[in-house]
Amino acid sequence: MEDVETTVVRDEVILDTGLAYTEGEPVLVAIRRRGGRYDLRDDGRALELAGRPAGRREAATAAVEAFDLNLTRSGVVFVPAVEGGVGRDRLALRVAGASLAVYDAVLELG
Repeated sequence: MEDVETTVVRDEVILDTGLAYTEGEPVLVAIRRRGGRYDLRDDGRALELAGRPAGRREAATAAVEAFDLNLTRSGVVFVPAVEGGVGRDRLALRVAGASLAVYDAVLELG
């Protein structure tokens, strides 16, 4: 077998979506690129700001499902994407909207 050279290109951009959890707390979305794949996420900021009251997982899950996105066990709102698929800006705004919905839903519990 011949040696195969592999090049992995990684970039990260933090997008200020224009939304805010509270005054002075913008909803930011991290867009990480690795080759032709992307990962868009809120890095768990919604739950970090809203706190961790009882029922937060259920409230956060319901909020994210309304946007057809994903939620990690640690509370990160995210969606994977591939180059040439749905536009990254559009996905970033969905992640931001879901993150804000998580924040609001968890605050209501507190």
